Amino acid sequence: MLSVGELGDKLVEAGRLKLRPLCVYGTDETPQNAVPSYKIDRCIARVAYSVALSEEMPAVYIEASHEKCCGGGLVWMGFAEPHPKLKYFVTVGTPDFRGGAAEHLKATAELFDEQKELIGKVTPPGKYIVVAPCTDEIDPQTLRSFILFAGAEQIRNLCGLAQFSSSDPFFKTLIPAGATCSVMITFPSGMAEHAPKDSAFIGPTDPTGNPWFPPDMLVMGIPASLAIQMSADLDESFIGKRNRIAYHEKRTRIGDAKCTLNK
Repeated sequence: MLSVGELGDKLVEAGRLKLRPLCVYGTDETPQNAVPSYKIDRCIARVAYSVALSEEMPAVYIEASHEKCCGGGLVWMGFAEPHPKLKYFVTVGTPDFRGGAAEHLKATAELFDEQKELIGKVTPPGKYIVVAPCTDEIDPQTLRSFILFAGAEQIRNLCGLAQFSSSDPFFKTLIPAGATCSVMITFPSGMAEHAPKDSAFIGPTDPTGNPWFPPDMLVMGIPASLAIQMSADLDESFIGKRNRIAYHEKRTRIGDAKCTLNK
């Protein structure tokens, strides 16, 4: 079995990643050499991106007592219950909550309630949720998932690799609804009761992250078991066997094509 560091290296190779891959795990012991996520930023997703972006950033952890974290993020981590009127804030608004402010992410508050039921209960994997660079010091038995940040072509190829050993054409890779941190952590780590356990999640579709999330980038959350399968498939897949097709150096310029239909 590959170490966590080796798995991270395989994912870097497969996706030609420029940003370092991250892993997610749970523990009941205070994580060593890690800092509370809110000391970097209140937004959990923004913290994860910061850790991937800079080699100088340490591992981070989230726990229930982190009141300086985004309240919605703590809900998505399973550490808090949503405010009863949150469903109005993320949909159409109501005068008696946050002054009627609304994010218009769903058409009605009822749809938000239905989505919450479909996601199911969110259960953290331990007292602490840790988001960390991939190193050999991390116990593979605690590993829940990986977080990858990459451009469109890289994510397309990684999706193809995730699908390589499966006949399922529709559900091996998914673009779900939900907060940005849910795509990174909640769904791929198996914390959400009804989230598919062997699918990779791509996004985010939450526009509230657009002010800081690069417009030419996507995030991919991969369950640990699927990441292990992807690393095992790498050499036999199109990335290993047809690398110049997967990452072509010379591209066809479609805009240069001429229509000769009427000539």
